[in-house]
This record gives sequence, C-alpha cells and structure tokens, in this order.
Amino acid sequence: MKKKFHLLLLTNRDSDNVGDQIIEACDIALIKTVMKNLGISENEYKIDSRAASSVGTKYLQTKNPLLIAFGNRFMTGPMHKIIHGSDMVIFGGAPVFNYKYQMFYERTASTLELANQYQKPVIFSAIGIEHYEEENEKCQRLKAAINCGCVQQITTRDGIEELQKYKEDENILIDIVSDPAVFSAQTFRPFLAPPVSGTRKTIGIFVFRASGFTDNNIDFSKEDAVHLWKDLIAEIEAQEYDYRLLTSGHFGDEAFMDSLIREHGIPEEKCIFNMNSPEKLVSSISSFDAIVSCRLHPSIIAYSLDVPSVGLIWNPKVRHFYDCIGYSDRHMEVCGLTGKDILDKLQTIQTEEIQKDSDYLISVYRHLFYGIKKALRLEDMNQEPYNFDELSEHIPPYETVSGPENRRRLKRKFRRIYKTLNTRAEINAKLKKELKEVQEVSRSYTMTYYSWSKTASVKLRKDRENIITGKFLHNAPKTKEIQLPEPIANSGQEVFLPSPFTHSKKEFAGWRVRFLIGDTWFWYLCDGSYCDKKIYDKQTNAKVKVFKSGEKIPKLPFICVDTVTAEAVWHTNRQSAPTQKEG
Repeated sequence: MKKKFHLLLLTNRDSDNVGDQIIEACDIALIKTVMKNLGISENEYKIDSRAASSVGTKYLQTKNPLLIAFGNRFMTGPMHKIIHGSDMVIFGGAPVFNYKYQMFYERTASTLELANQYQKPVIFSAIGIEHYEEENEKCQRLKAAINCGCVQQITTRDGIEELQKYKEDENILIDIVSDPAVFSAQTFRPFLAPPVSGTRKTIGIFVFRASGFTDNNIDFSKEDAVHLWKDLIAEIEAQEYDYRLLTSGHFGDEAFMDSLIREHGIPEEKCIFNMNSPEKLVSSISSFDAIVSCRLHPSIIAYSLDVPSVGLIWNPKVRHFYDCIGYSDRHMEVCGLTGKDILDKLQTIQTEEIQKDSDYLISVYRHLFYGIKKALRLEDMNQEPYNFDELSEHIPPYETVSGPENRRRLKRKFRRIYKTLNTRAEINAKLKKELKEVQEVSRSYTMTYYSWSKTASVKLRKDRENIITGKFLHNAPKTKEIQLPEPIANSGQEVFLPSPFTHSKKEFAGWRVRFLIGDTWFWYLCDGSYCDKKIYDKQTNAKVKVFKSGEKIPKLPFICVDTVTAEAVWHTNRQSAPTQKEG
C-alpha cells in the first residue's frame, strides 16, 4: 500500500487582506500541480492548509510547556499533533518573518522548533522578508530557529539581500522567486468577468487606510490621501471614464472608503464594499480596464490578468514587484503626486501590451517542485518540473469555500475587528484618564515682566517696590526685565500685575504673553491658540492677545512650560491710547 503524504501548508489565510487568501489559494493550486507533476494522485496525498498563527496566543504569552511541549509525552498542543502527523511543512507568503510590529516571528520560531523536534523538513515559499537587525532580540530569535536544522529551502519575493543575513546553515537553499499570485489568472479562471463591449472604460481605485502612509514613515496624511483620490476622480470624470472605489478587504481600508462617502461626497454606488473572498477580488479586477493600488496584491493580480496597473508606494515591496516584472515606470511616489499624474500614466500604459517573462513567473513553481520532491524523499524519480505552458494547462481551478467555512472566516474577521476596537477603546480610556490627571495637576512656572522697547529707554517707576519685587534679569538703558521671586501656579487664578515701567513717549496698554517650551518661544493668541514665535505671521495667524493688569493669567494646557514672560505693550499716541493708566 502506498504511503499517503501529508503536507502542512501555513499561510496568513486568516488575514483581513484578501490578498493573503489569494496567496493561499494559489499555493494550494501550485502544490496540487507539483504532486500531479510527480505522478502522485489526489488520493495519495493531503494538503492541510492552516493559518501560520496556529501556535496559540496563550503559549506565546505564558510559554507554558504543557500548551506546546516537546516530546510525545506532552503532545497536548494542537500544533504538536498536526506537525507530528505531517511529512513536511510549507510556509507560504508573508508575514511569517515579521517581528517589528507583529508576533509572527515567535509563532514561526515555535513552529520550526516543533518541526525540528519531530525531524520534519520545512520549506519557505515566496515569503516577504522584514529588515534584518543584528541587535534585535526578536530578529535573532527568528534567525536561530531558521538555522536549527529542519529548514531545507527559503525563497523570497522581495528580500534576498536580507535573507542572506538570516542564513547560517550552508545546507539551506535560498533564492528569489515570483509571488504565487502571478498565477491568479489560471487559478481563478472560473471567476473572471466576461468581456463587455460598448461601455466606457472603468478604472479600479484601491484605497488605503487613513494612516497607512504615515505608519510607514511617509509624510502623506489622511488629508493628503483624500485630496489625491478626489483629484483623481475629478480627472477621471473629466475624461468621461467610469470608476469604482474598492479595497482588498482590510477593515481599515474599508473604513477609510466609508469616510470618503460620509464626509467627502463620494457616491456610495461607486464603491464596492465587503471584499471578503478571493473570487470576488479577482472577478472585480478582471472587470476593470486599469487599476491604481497601494496594496501589493491587487497589482500582482492585475498583472496576472493582463490588466494595466499603477502602484503607489507605501512599502519597498511595491517598488520591488514592478521592478521585477520590468515595469519600473508603473510605481509612483505619493508625495507631490496629482490625480492628473496618475491618470496620464494609466492612459499611457493602456496602449501598451503587457509583456511577461515566463522564466520569472514559473520560478515560484520550480522551487516548490524541487523543494517538495526533496522533502518527500522522491529525488530518485526522474520527473522534471512542468514548463509554463504545461503548468498553465494542469493547474487546477479554485473551488469556492463552502458556506459554513465562509461564515467561519467572516466570524473570525469580525472578532479580530472587535478585538482591535476594544483595544483602542481601552487605550483611549487610559489616555483620557491620564490627560485628566495632567490637567488637574497645578504646575508652576517662573514669571517675568519685560519692558520691551525699540525706540526709547524705559525706566522703573519710583514706587516699583510697591508694585513688583524680584530679580533683575536685564537692566539695560532701554529695557528692563524682572523675574518674580516665587513661582506662579499654572492654575488660571493668578492675575497680571500692574506695570512697574514708564516710557518717555508711549503709554502702557497691557501685557502680551509668550511662554517657553524647551528652546522654543510661543505667543499666546486672541483665539486661545499658540504659535511658534519664529514663524508667527500677523497676516495669517490670529492676533497676539493683550491682557490688562488685573486680568487672570490664562491656564496653559502644558506641564512642560518653565518660563512665562509678560511683555509690555506700548501705544505711541497718548490721546488714542486706552484709558488704563500706568500702574
């Protein structure tokens, strides 16, 4: 009786981003094609496709060995049983190497330790590589696990230089390959939109979450993004094209798209919501004449479907993909970009036939073929990998997820959204509490009174001792500055003192306030706002507020103010000056 092979596939299948589900679907189709290529029938193997995050959160938090213990005695964690019963482990796609903002690195490392314990071969196929850091403990934890002995092959779609830094075991084969989603056209062929004649061209616009660019250190705010999308839509309408706004499923992207409807007048009928299945995403892209996208996988799918695309860069992987397929002119930096720039590029590329390098496309399959063949110890077999045409002929089509499984996926997605919202609510509540505590703290600062005069000298009134006593900071011929002996409480209850200064040609009108934070002086303005003294512009900013003696000193909403200066304001014409007298 022939052995039945069990192949464990680990991807980011549970991601809100449907692009990750596309990776899973294409990986499964390619693995099935490899098995057929090797002469292994469907009843002689099983693909167990699971989320790469299957290592439980409780274990990651507690490191309790009973939750994921080594050795057959303690095989209590589900991943123990799954890996123990598998013949090999295949990691497919991103973000199994991520360690900066996610816990994938620990899940990946723990899975590799289990695979090594049970002597199960592991290959990584077309994964994304995060930046390597020699001094980062998380990065080094991942590096140690990768080189523990069970890993036979690692291929990446966009990070070969970084991958070389991870590799220490000379037995590990590493290379750069295409993303499995380049086979979207073949895998999802039953779901492609039929051609429609006689209608105007439609542009698909994939929007990105509000903070997507700034989160990746790109100076492009939510307001900038709103302006760009509205500008692009205006250009599209001016050219009498049609358009649709949509996402690849991330709830943050969909939330931003909803805000474009609610707050910025984008027609709801022009938006495609609830992108929760791979077939819907592929079908939508196949219906467009061109697309513009920030997310990577809409661009990869469009390339597979021969739909012209422009990629807006928020991450180096977008640039890398377009460089790899020979279309470096089709990725664009967002800073300074206009809607006309994008539409001009889309109009240009629609006239160009998309050229494809079959060797590049098939590279992901070829490495999967040899990796699986070696891991399953089938190297004595004479089969060689299919060429591109043979692969396109034999690759099986995607089968729609069943209703119950689709509902389970949606349930998991919504629970992740609820978890995110609950976490943010807790953070907001904590910040509000801390802000309230800060506002209730009555901090003090040093208060000085400054005579200020450019044209003539000022003098101290003879009865100054009865008005202000303190330390002289300046006692120059033209200016005087007195520092009060005791700090002033930042309570909003203290008042401005009468002026201790006299001016030979002008009359005292009040005090304008500037305060110091760090090494920057700020003016207090009439509308209660603040402005850096160096960039203050009387034409565009509110006027600097002038306070009368006896008025309350405003409470400043900062605990880092060390010095407040009340600067005298003088009126040139005594007849037109306010009635308030000096002192």
